[in-house]
Order: sequence, then structure tokens, then C-alpha cells
Amino acid sequence: MARTKWLKIRVSDDELLDIKKRAGSHDMSAYVRSVILDQPIAPPEPKTKTKKIVHSADPELVRAVNRIGININQIAKQTNAGQEVGNSVLIALLNLQTTLDKALASSVPDDR
Repeated sequence: MARTKWLKIRVSDDELLDIKKRAGSHDMSAYVRSVILDQPIAPPEPKTKTKKIVHSADPELVRAVNRIGININQIAKQTNAGQEVGNSVLIALLNLQTTLDKALASSVPDDR
């Protein structure tokens, strides 16, 4: 059965905390629906664990890329604020993008 209608209620901060505590790891909608309709509360579905992928990288490289990102963000802010960006900056950004694309292509195995 498709659920297409909304039921909205207002609760205080304390009431919301109490409801969340009672719901535990249950989906909030399913929990509230079960309580209101006087239906048994099914055990929560186990959450699937996602594997955390850890990549190793040279810390100095990470800092350098971070500094580049900060500079690009500052340029974007200026542009969005209506300040003009010179052609030399745009050319430097294009060269930087080309360099980063090449470095990325050579450092990432193509086994996708």
C-alpha cells in the first residue's frame, strides 16, 4: 500500500528526545506508525556495515593540494562577488587543471 498522506504533529524538544530514545534504532516513521496504529513493533533491520576505504597519501602532497583548493576557492568567491578575474588567472587555472589531471591519471590505477 502506497503511503501518500502526511501526518504532521508538533512536539517540544523534550518530547522529541523522548520519542527518539524510545524509537532506539528503529526508523522514526515506522516506529511512530506502529505506536499510533497499535501494531507490534518489528525489530529494526540491521544496518549494513560499509567498508571504510583508507587511502595512503604523502602528507606534503595532501597539504599542497589543500593550499591549491583554498586558492581556487578564493578565486571562485571573487568571481561570484562580481569581481573580474584576469585572463592570466584563468590560463593559470587551466594549466593547473591539466597538470592535476595528468598527475591523477598517472597515480590512480585504471582498474575500474
